[in-house]
Amino acid sequence: MTFASKLSAHRHAAFTAYVQLYEQGLLDDNLLPISSVLQPELEDEVKEMLADVEKRAGMAKVSMSVDPWARLEEDGGSDFYLSVLEWEGSPPLLMFTHRELIRLGDGTGGPVLHRKGKPPLKVTVSPAGRISANDPVIDKAKRFTRLVFWSLNHARMSWENLDFSYLFFPKNLVVDEVWEERRSWSEEHLADLLRQELTKTVFPLMVNAEAFVKQFGCPNDLEIVQRHLGSGRPLKFIGWRDDALSDEEIEGIADSYRKTVDEIKELVRYPLIVAEALPPRMNFLIPILRPKGDVPSTPVEPPMRTLLIPSLTGVLLLSRQEMEYAFLLPSILRSIYMSLTAHSLRTTLFPPITSSDECKLLQTIPISLLTVAVTAPSSGERLNYQRMETLGDTVLKLMAGLQIMAEYPLWHEGYLTKKKDHAVSNVRLAKENLKRGLYRWIIRGKYFDDD
Repeated sequence: MTFASKLSAHRHAAFTAYVQLYEQGLLDDNLLPISSVLQPELEDEVKEMLADVEKRAGMAKVSMSVDPWARLEEDGGSDFYLSVLEWEGSPPLLMFTHRELIRLGDGTGGPVLHRKGKPPLKVTVSPAGRISANDPVIDKAKRFTRLVFWSLNHARMSWENLDFSYLFFPKNLVVDEVWEERRSWSEEHLADLLRQELTKTVFPLMVNAEAFVKQFGCPNDLEIVQRHLGSGRPLKFIGWRDDALSDEEIEGIADSYRKTVDEIKELVRYPLIVAEALPPRMNFLIPILRPKGDVPSTPVEPPMRTLLIPSLTGVLLLSRQEMEYAFLLPSILRSIYMSLTAHSLRTTLFPPITSSDECKLLQTIPISLLTVAVTAPSSGERLNYQRMETLGDTVLKLMAGLQIMAEYPLWHEGYLTKKKDHAVSNVRLAKENLKRGLYRWIIRGKYFDDD
């Protein structure tokens, strides 16, 4: 047989060879190899690979997330770990936990708090050994912790329950005699009301403003009041009002208390309390976004102030320093919680069991970076793993592709693509997640949900 050119001869030979391969059953109907002729032991793997990529189930039942505050089984005993919390402008606090904390701050991913009109506040956490659960300071710390958190979270707490996951106590306690006197008087006053059956309910750390004024006058160092004793949102105390009210102001008070003007006139006794709503922003870990330019385009209106009737109002008996702890500690705890979760992941899944370079690299991942990597968007945090996920998917596909090409040098590119798709499929990754229990370290709960 003669051909017009060498190219025609080559094409005919290639076609004839491919026809023979098909007739011998080595090609499918799409003229693609059924399996590797040189690696017949891979035939089952190839058939499995040729199947469609498995679809991921929409939901999967998993156990609860790890509790980074819980005592480790290997620790045993009932001692507490001691740490010191410090930030500028406030006396340092001792922190007692069931699990040893890690050092945070000074460039190691410590909490940074952002308050309106003030520079960022950097918090340091310094482990300081252990302390016996029988030490007298532990009982004091339980009462101090309850005092601080009760002010803003009493609706979710029980006054009798002193079993906290963490405890706080001032490192260098300076007794504030003024506030100690007020709280002591309040306990006696409430006990008298109960004995005389003038009330059936008492509210710890909260006293009627009218009774408070009769006993202590009108001090200006109050911090928090409530429109109704024992109920309603806490309000920031601003001051006292002695001058007479206008008709418009009386109508405003009547609306706020949902009473008639005549009823309010009967209740008004001077001085009145001036208060305003607390800032709605309580998560101080999120930076405050500044408007474009150095000066806002429109002036910011001050919070609206309200007038309260002392006979109906409650006064919270906490000092300014104690209230600062109450406002800032939840955000600090949230940051420590997230860092401890990331640290637990690193020590549990990346333990230094060998001296391999891979283990060493995993152990050196900064806590701040690892925290972002385990924070889900549902947590509501400013930083989460979405950006890292984009980069991780790209790197994973690249590495999987290189590995498969090196492992199967004789495979057709269609097979390589299928194999890669199986290797990096969502269902494969989800199963690996469940197998290793990685979901236990994913931070999903929002601020205040977990802490």
